[in-house]
Amino acid sequence: MPRSSGVILIGLVCAALVTASLEAQESLSGERVLHRYLDASKWYEYQQREGSDGEAGGPASSAQRPRPAPGEPPGLWLSPAGGEWILTADGPVGPGEIAAPHGGLTPGQSETELDERTDHVDDLDYQANFEPSVVPFKRGVAQNRVRQSGNSYSALLNSSSYRQVSVGGALAEGEERFWGTFLVRFEPGGRHAIPSVAPDQRVLSAQTEPPVELTITRDEADNFYLAGDHRGLVRVNLELAVARHYFDGALEPSVRWEDLSTDFGLDDFDLLKRTEEVLDMIGVDRETMSPLQALNRMVEYHREFEMRPGHEIGSGDRYLEISRQGVGVCRHRSLVFMISAQALGIPTRYVYNEAHAFVEVNWPGQGWRRIDLGGAADTFNYSGPGGGQIHDGMWDDEFPRPDSYEEEVRGMVGGDGEGDGGGQDFFDDSPWDDQDLEALEGVDEALSGDPAQLQDLLSEAQSQPAAQVHIIEADGEVFRGRTLRVRGRVDRGSEVGQVEVFLVPSGSESFESGVPLGQTPVGADGRFIGEWTVPRQVSLGRWRLVGRPADDE
Repeated sequence: MPRSSGVILIGLVCAALVTASLEAQESLSGERVLHRYLDASKWYEYQQREGSDGEAGGPASSAQRPRPAPGEPPGLWLSPAGGEWILTADGPVGPGEIAAPHGGLTPGQSETELDERTDHVDDLDYQANFEPSVVPFKRGVAQNRVRQSGNSYSALLNSSSYRQVSVGGALAEGEERFWGTFLVRFEPGGRHAIPSVAPDQRVLSAQTEPPVELTITRDEADNFYLAGDHRGLVRVNLELAVARHYFDGALEPSVRWEDLSTDFGLDDFDLLKRTEEVLDMIGVDRETMSPLQALNRMVEYHREFEMRPGHEIGSGDRYLEISRQGVGVCRHRSLVFMISAQALGIPTRYVYNEAHAFVEVNWPGQGWRRIDLGGAADTFNYSGPGGGQIHDGMWDDEFPRPDSYEEEVRGMVGGDGEGDGGGQDFFDDSPWDDQDLEALEGVDEALSGDPAQLQDLLSEAQSQPAAQVHIIEADGEVFRGRTLRVRGRVDRGSEVGQVEVFLVPSGSESFESGVPLGQTPVGADGRFIGEWTVPRQVSLGRWRLVGRPADDE
């Protein structure tokens, strides 16, 4: 039957009862401690020490944290999801060692060297911070300059200024909505780097737990940062608007060489002489080709690279040898591409995360455009709070797609464009979401082959008035393991025998993202009372109580 949630927000906060050595912080009322904000440096040690029932000595456990429904904000959890990193001013902190094969994970603190390890990539870890997930293309670090030292080359961030990012507005035509969630250990005066979806993304709204006056900035390569006058762990959720063009939009073919920006070119004379040799080998010529023709040839050439060891790369000029031999994984392809493209006059950045590297080019009148060159690992160890659905923005770009590149893409996502992503489907081809399917319960299976009939039945089912469950009052201390007494009423109560009551993340409208407390009978007057224990596995964060008619037996 159709279901609905209560509409009273009770601002329920579930707090962990942890050892006294962990830092406690008073609530806004200043009267009693309602939250415990865990210091990032102590959290993972505590996780290893505490069992799921709160007793010392048990195995590490992750708190119950349901995924949000599509389009809804993530929960404001103050505990890490399974394997989730905590972002600090000095870089991410995780439960284990954090590998960074494509470069350091804090913008501006390191350079990315063009190395000689050009063979196959092992399985890599990937943190999913966004919903829908952009695996494997999260923007962890963007670098915009090249440095040469003898036969060695590196990419670096050349940025000495930061621009403040405004918050607000609505989704515009041609934009897509994303939610990003980050667990940050704030330090007053610190600048905390966070991943991003796209360089030109707009921030529509921001939520924090605990409440923090948030400042968002970006540098010259559009790495994003958070700052706030607060010390301690903060969950930050950002609602983002991203232009679809960034992922797979077609580039304007009428662009001329003189239209391209001159702010991204190489100014090293010796390096420019070497790039001339490589561009000639690739078959790129500014005199006979348009910018788009040259870019297409560049993409095609670098997508044909092979993941295998190169010869004499360590002893020779690495840029020349890697380009000449056509070898390398994603970081080699992207870095040598940036060197050649910048020499050609095409504004290009090297962008990477813990699992993959790619490039961005800036096209006059259209902005930045992501370009994948292949060379990713076959599989990812996929963790973090985001990623329930996978964005489809890598599969249909307008650039040349050699057979070798197509094989790499199929290997990465598994078969015909579908993969497990560490347990997550890359695509959901069904035209129905969970709420649609619930509304169609009881429909004759014989009609399932006719989408038009199903859509008519769906519209009819959704138009039926549903019994409304209202939460009126909740008594008791709202802590894990404590009893909570809930009182409410049901419109059209004579038609409802029992109600189910849930804890649902603040801002969510989906029961599927909630934690069930239990069921209780509804009286003849439509009123109900239930008492339940707040589950110990419920995560820190903001919750609210909602109810719905229970399923008929």
